[in-house]
Amino acid sequence: MKSSKRFLALLVLSVLVFSVFSAGCINQNYQTETTSKVTAKSSTTQSIQEQKPETTTSKAKYLITLTDFAGRTVTIEKPPKRVIVLTSYWAEILCILGVQDKIVGIGKYIPYDPYIPDDVKKKPVVGSSFKGLNWETVASLNPDLIIVDWYGGKYKDAETIKKAEELRIPVIALSAKSVEDNIKVIELLGKVFGKEEKAEELASWMKEKLDEVNRIASQIPADKKKNVLLISAPKDIGGPITVYAKGSAWASIIELVGAHNLAFDKKFDTQWPKLDLEKIIAYWGDKADVIIVTSFSQDKLEKAVNDIKNDPRWREIKAVKEGHVYGILAGSKAFLDWGPRIIVGVYQIGGLIYPEYYPEWKPIAKELLEKFYGVKYEAPVTVMDSMGRKVTFEKVPERIVVLSSYWAEVMYCLGVADKIVGIDKYTPYDKFLPKSIREKPKVGSTYSGINWETVASLNPDLIIMGRWKGSFTSGEQNVIEKSKELGFKVLAFGIPDSNVTGTKMPYENIRIIRVLGKVFDKERRAEKLASFLEKYYNEALDIASKIPADKKKNVLIIYGSSIVGKYATGAISISYKGSAYAETAELVGAHNVAFDYNFSTQYPKLDLEKLIAYFGDKTDVLIVVDWDAKRLNEAVEKIKSDPAWQEIKAVKEGNVVGILVSSWSKDAAALYGPRFITGIYAFGHAIYPEYYPDWKPIYEELLKRFYNMEG
Repeated sequence: MKSSKRFLALLVLSVLVFSVFSAGCINQNYQTETTSKVTAKSSTTQSIQEQKPETTTSKAKYLITLTDFAGRTVTIEKPPKRVIVLTSYWAEILCILGVQDKIVGIGKYIPYDPYIPDDVKKKPVVGSSFKGLNWETVASLNPDLIIVDWYGGKYKDAETIKKAEELRIPVIALSAKSVEDNIKVIELLGKVFGKEEKAEELASWMKEKLDEVNRIASQIPADKKKNVLLISAPKDIGGPITVYAKGSAWASIIELVGAHNLAFDKKFDTQWPKLDLEKIIAYWGDKADVIIVTSFSQDKLEKAVNDIKNDPRWREIKAVKEGHVYGILAGSKAFLDWGPRIIVGVYQIGGLIYPEYYPEWKPIAKELLEKFYGVKYEAPVTVMDSMGRKVTFEKVPERIVVLSSYWAEVMYCLGVADKIVGIDKYTPYDKFLPKSIREKPKVGSTYSGINWETVASLNPDLIIMGRWKGSFTSGEQNVIEKSKELGFKVLAFGIPDSNVTGTKMPYENIRIIRVLGKVFDKERRAEKLASFLEKYYNEALDIASKIPADKKKNVLIIYGSSIVGKYATGAISISYKGSAYAETAELVGAHNVAFDYNFSTQYPKLDLEKLIAYFGDKTDVLIVVDWDAKRLNEAVEKIKSDPAWQEIKAVKEGNVVGILVSSWSKDAAALYGPRFITGIYAFGHAIYPEYYPDWKPIYEELLKRFYNMEG
């Protein structure tokens, strides 16, 4: 019985195969950099599907003989009318040429491409070049042409071509080992489908953009040339790490834009060698000016970039130490991919390496998509705030209520402070903001409550609030809940939920700057500021790593407001895990003795007797912080003069330091917003004056370059 069923199935398949006899056969070439599975669902796209198939009086000249990208001679005896295309980027070209109505079958990943029309994405799926095709489905579609990728036989590509040859189905094998190869593919497909004129229009546009890239690259001075590594976002940042080397189209872009791909200096037996971190450091650690990380997943990309920047092992690489690690999304939802979109990817990479030479890439993306894809260019941006909340913006927000002056300062540095329509009650005291911002309508605060009637009257499309946790949590939650009720988007920035963001304070400040750069379409300006801060941040970490073990100091941080003044109750507030002050002491190479205990809040309160019992004989340096200069001085003097405090080692030995930390005063350091770097060096210098420089020169440079003011 089983034999009969098997015979019947073979007979049916044979009949189907006979119906698709046709001349020609082919092979093909492709790269693994576009082989990742796409798991996100594609949205309905009003794109190329709205373009009517192009009509022309010119007919393709047949017979057509061509050489495909696998080096095979292929003969097309008649105009293709029933085409199977296995990859999305070549399907995009067919749609641009106006022959999408000839597509009868597709590869399994095409439905995830947002640039493919819905009617094409609904065509029967026949499999892929990676795992093979369902040949019964192929035969049932009666194709007169299959368009495949060529991987040199690494996957199922050679097998696919061989099987198609046996069934006498013509095959064209396509590949791209360079950006220029994508243009050759367009010209080839234009010839095959009799659409030379449309193909030439797209090819000429791409050539024009490449000519501009070549002109820019030729104008970069020799002493400005940068050494670059392009890597794939690794699962484990310790390795193995995929490096893009010779033979990879994406690797060639580094050279194309006027930089040098360091991987080209080594001979590998593959275009994508996998190396452990130690080998990467040994090969290129002291040479790499820039590292570019790529991934098909935005979440994986952001995590990899953050992990690399914050892993001490990676800081042995020059690019990491100097803050020049960037991420670029790849694949069908991005522009770094094969096909026409690769031109935009070239400008993206050029801009990451040489922002001072390359124009913004978004206008180029807009031109490509609107002119050739028939898509109105919209680039929704999804970002994560410090609470791990994902917020998506369909367009750049224009009316902003800011409930923390630190983040108003970021907006000012990015040149978008004119979008601020409302502020919290404390922002008017911030001397780093122009008067025009400080005089905006006040809406209250997360601490004492928000006047939601005022907020509603301002009609914001975004509220940016502080995220401080501790005693402020209920007020912060109220802002989020009430904003949701009223339909306002909210971004909460400050102390991060580290398990989600992958960052801690104070580094979170740098991430926030980059996030706001994305939100307001000011990524280059944000990167300039973030890189400046990251350079000094990494230098601080480098200093900390070189402090000898026998020089390490134990530090306790307390709040002056709990010692003197109207808030003093006899309970002394200390800075604990999660607080930027507490984390900074550890960052600069000291040990925060409060971390030796398990407290339930970031700001535990202890009476003096208990404070002495816990920390008295351990504390080498006692740091007092306050945002009020007068109160800070009074608190320091009280501690030094009060005999009860002498039982603390640091007080007894004269190592009590007051640090003015404020969002308002020009004489103060800060640990939030762009000025956070001043706080790191203020703490470092207070604890280790022999290792850390004074914070004020860095502060003056920051103000001059990004605030347009003198220190």
